[in-house]
Amino acid sequence: MKTEIEGVILAGGKSKRMGSNKSLIKLNNKYLIEHVYNRLNKQVSHISINTNTIIKIFPKNIQFQDLISNNTGPLAGIQAGLFNAKNNWVQFCPNDSPFLPYNLVNKLSSYIKNNGPTIIVPLLFGRIEPVFMLCHRSLIKNLEEFIDTGGRKIESWIKKNNYKTVPFSNKKAFTNINNLNELEEIEKTTSK
Repeated sequence: MKTEIEGVILAGGKSKRMGSNKSLIKLNNKYLIEHVYNRLNKQVSHISINTNTIIKIFPKNIQFQDLISNNTGPLAGIQAGLFNAKNNWVQFCPNDSPFLPYNLVNKLSSYIKNNGPTIIVPLLFGRIEPVFMLCHRSLIKNLEEFIDTGGRKIESWIKKNNYKTVPFSNKKAFTNINNLNELEEIEKTTSK
């Protein structure tokens, strides 16, 4: 039987470098978060969105806020995603990576097994892509303890757990767009 995996799009950040809500910035006439949603939707049983500002283009009942508010960055969204999870496995993706691989969940989930890793994460040219992790919801208490003791780096938390890296080779697939200059450069190469 296939493991049920749900998706969580991390859209709770402040978008300081972008200057406005990244989710609602358009790339090729479509919101960044729509690109992510459309690519992830085909790979998971359902999608939720971690956001601290309602995104009107999506139903309110699939959106949830951070539960921790002490400046923990994406870890707060991951904690809230695990807290709200209906399935044991959650695939996380950031809202600003419109080219995420169509085979991301399939490739990562192929390493799910009894007593196996509880975090499965892409590895791109020797570097972990932590916000694209597939994570077991049993780690919620572990994550809360990490945060409570001052932990803020996702990669540090991942490495404290039973994790597995899975190699990917398409750098563009994990590109995230942080500012308007990056958006402009990407639009030049994708609008052709």
